Amino acid sequence: MTEAMTALIEADLPDSWQELEEAVARILVECGYDVELHKTVKLARGDVDIDVWADDHSRPPNVIAVECKLWSTPVPKTVVHSFRTVVGDSGANVGLVVSSAGFQEGAVKAAAYSTVRLLDWAGFQEMFIERWFTQFMLPRLAIETDPLQEYTEPINSRIFRKADELAPGRQEQFKVLRKLYLPLAGIALGFRARLLDLEGADSLSLPLRPTGGDLSEFGVLLPDDILDAKALRPLMDALIEHSRDATAEFDDVFGSRA
Repeated sequence: MTEAMTALIEADLPDSWQELEEAVARILVECGYDVELHKTVKLARGDVDIDVWADDHSRPPNVIAVECKLWSTPVPKTVVHSFRTVVGDSGANVGLVVSSAGFQEGAVKAAAYSTVRLLDWAGFQEMFIERWFTQFMLPRLAIETDPLQEYTEPINSRIFRKADELAPGRQEQFKVLRKLYLPLAGIALGFRARLLDLEGADSLSLPLRPTGGDLSEFGVLLPDDILDAKALRPLMDALIEHSRDATAEFDDVFGSRA
């Protein structure tokens, strides 16, 4: 039996520094930032390359410079001292150092009382998870799962009128599919309700599978990759994939999108 954990966006630490930079950039893009990888910024003492540069063009400005360190040893204070200067001279509002191996005590002291934040991979995700959840995951799920909701919702006069026009065999198929995919539609609908109520990711624990393997809350027909997803992105991807597949089965019964 495993204890449910508070949700994160990604399940695993990237395997390389390139993948870490790309993962950081992807999350920021999905949060609405314009992002550049390896942006060259002119400073008073010359040019410097910044791993990830993100600007959401808000007013007041919100520009983030990110340094990614997929190292086997903690980041030393020299890195933080240097990055403090870069952040201050580049016009960024805040600097983030994302480290896979933590930070030396001197680095923590060097970042104190500055605009530089020291984060591990989980800490970076936690900083942006609420924005990512409400601005990217939930709207995308609402769009991707809407056809399945229409096919399975209890009252939909438009769908029911079209179903009444089907041959008897296809009408029976329609009923079978509605029962089969109701648990999947119900989970997707639960996330859509979170979007309407603005209920955040901090109220969600993963995996969804209840401890002890009791699936009565969700129904026995939910796919394992939905129940066992350990982070929000794989959960979102699984919900979308299975919703698309289920919708395609309904489309086949009707001969096209009903």
